[in-house]
Amino acid sequence: MTCFSFFLQKKVYIVTVFLLGIIQFLLISKFLRGTEVLRFQTNFQSSMILSAKFWPSIVAKNIQHDETSLNTTESSAPKLVVTKTIQSQATGEFIWSSIRNTNITMQEIRAKINRARNLSIQNTSACATVHLNTSQAWRSTTKVGFTNRTDFHRMSLASRCGALYYEEVTEPSPWPELSAWERDYLSTPLVESFDDIAWANTSEIELASLAGLNNSFTLGSEVKFTIFLYNGRKERRRLGGDQVNVWLVSDNPKASVAADVTDNKDGTYTAVTLLPWTGKVKVKAGLAHQREKFRMMFFIQRVYKTTFWHTGNFVSSKASEATPCSALPYLLGFRNNEFCNLTDINGFQWYCGRPVKTDVLNTDVLNCSHFISVTRMDRDTVPPLTELEEWLLVTVRSLRPFFIANNISIDVVPVPTLNETVLPLPELKCNKRKLSSTFEDTNTSGFFYKGDWRPLACQVPEVILVGDSNSRRQYELLTSLAPCQDKIERTAKIWHAPLRCENETTNMSISYFPHSFPFLGSTGRSLNNTDLRAETTVLDSIPSHGKYIIHFHHFLHLVAYHLSYLEYRLGRLREAIERLLARNPHVVVLYQAAHSVYNRQSMNGVFFQQLQRRVLRGLGERVMFVYTWPMTIAADNDNVHPQIAPKFTTYYLGHICGLH
Repeated sequence: MTCFSFFLQKKVYIVTVFLLGIIQFLLISKFLRGTEVLRFQTNFQSSMILSAKFWPSIVAKNIQHDETSLNTTESSAPKLVVTKTIQSQATGEFIWSSIRNTNITMQEIRAKINRARNLSIQNTSACATVHLNTSQAWRSTTKVGFTNRTDFHRMSLASRCGALYYEEVTEPSPWPELSAWERDYLSTPLVESFDDIAWANTSEIELASLAGLNNSFTLGSEVKFTIFLYNGRKERRRLGGDQVNVWLVSDNPKASVAADVTDNKDGTYTAVTLLPWTGKVKVKAGLAHQREKFRMMFFIQRVYKTTFWHTGNFVSSKASEATPCSALPYLLGFRNNEFCNLTDINGFQWYCGRPVKTDVLNTDVLNCSHFISVTRMDRDTVPPLTELEEWLLVTVRSLRPFFIANNISIDVVPVPTLNETVLPLPELKCNKRKLSSTFEDTNTSGFFYKGDWRPLACQVPEVILVGDSNSRRQYELLTSLAPCQDKIERTAKIWHAPLRCENETTNMSISYFPHSFPFLGSTGRSLNNTDLRAETTVLDSIPSHGKYIIHFHHFLHLVAYHLSYLEYRLGRLREAIERLLARNPHVVVLYQAAHSVYNRQSMNGVFFQQLQRRVLRGLGERVMFVYTWPMTIAADNDNVHPQIAPKFTTYYLGHICGLH
């Protein structure tokens, strides 16, 4: 039976929300005669006041251990420490709230700002004018006329000049408490020498398990490795916090499996995995991110508040203007009494600077109600950092040492009495598996074999999929299961607008809407707020009858912000899911985790997938955790839109097709 024929026979509705790579969306598909399918992308909701009220409840529910870990199977989230602005007893100067209880100093911040200022002026003479008055660079320079494009280009120049320092932004703490992750990474002083960080090309990995007869391992046995990190002077690393990925591969058969990696906190890491197929197996190990990169990330999110800035467009018949926007209530060039709180329009918290346009009577010709769209500025903007931090931020994997060289080759042989060449498929079908158990999946919960992903806990039923990968392709993949005629079709390569198709024979339709802000979009292209939707609003609109399958994915559009923002968002999502599960007994929810990728845009994915698992665990047998981290490690993925995305679709459909 195909998955689509199951949908038709059972009259199942499908709702999916994706926030993957540049395209995040909420897809609602109702495979039922006479019903409509809506597909949405998601956003954030509520003001910072609501966030402040809500976050402690999330902390109480989900933050239980005072351990900081980069173990890829870590299920605990960090405890918190309160911060406040104080005066330094040593220097007498006031220490910003954003860096209280950390090893970040005001001297470090000033040095980074001065470096960025000097370099930008050397490279672009126009930056000299920008740095004379950085706050004015972020505000419209005229009170009349249609200036939104001029405003955008002026702010884009300020962004490229690194004019991202403004005390109304840099001084406040994004959240008044430090997570254990922040306490760890921000407790160490700034490292500026390239020789003082760990390097893959000086590090080592060795086999820690003893081989059996003829120096071989039997099928299904466990194998362990130890990784030793060294710095640029070939000195042993003596503290943890780096991200190390390990996986096994073979060419014949074409197969791969990821390892679970444990940080031993002393510069060594232990990797453990199974040997699920026979033959010659090679070991791959990569230094994904150094701890100094994570320190830099937390520094950026606490001090500069984001790695991506947006501008909001305000337009009326008399004037237009662009101002800076953010998901947090800290805006360059604007004090907090000069904001437009656009949370109600956006569905999740969103703030833009209030426009300044007036007429001859000094009456506003633009106000907050004239907000129509958002434009993303240059994604390659680098905030004020040290030379080393800047290199860590912008250097792609292909231009830096990544692999930890080794000559380890493992000979895997069949169990003598069985003569199997691959672990047999489990008898349990995935659509009979308890979905709550997916929250316990680890990196070794499955493996690739001859192009297919094989979970070890269950057997995936056969499904039919067509197409290749990226998040928007999920829409195309699912519509390929349910042939329909385009009513609103994609007419350009870059597409951040609704889509819709219908099948008049079955009275079925599938629609797609981009999620509400923050949405990265494309540099210089405006996104109309009327095209966007918030997932909590959509979830609350689902009735108490009908069978729905709901898919969510949060990742690349949120990594620019402090992790408290993700936890707040996940908490709001959890509450909406709880409401939906309580009123509709036929709903199934799929939550797709962050995936492994190595560029600057996704640098804290390892923390994301831990928070996602932690906050959403315990919702019952109708919620599945689609753990894509091991798939993308085993596939050596380095693409924000993984080429193996159809395997994600096969995996989660295999758990729900035929589910009763």
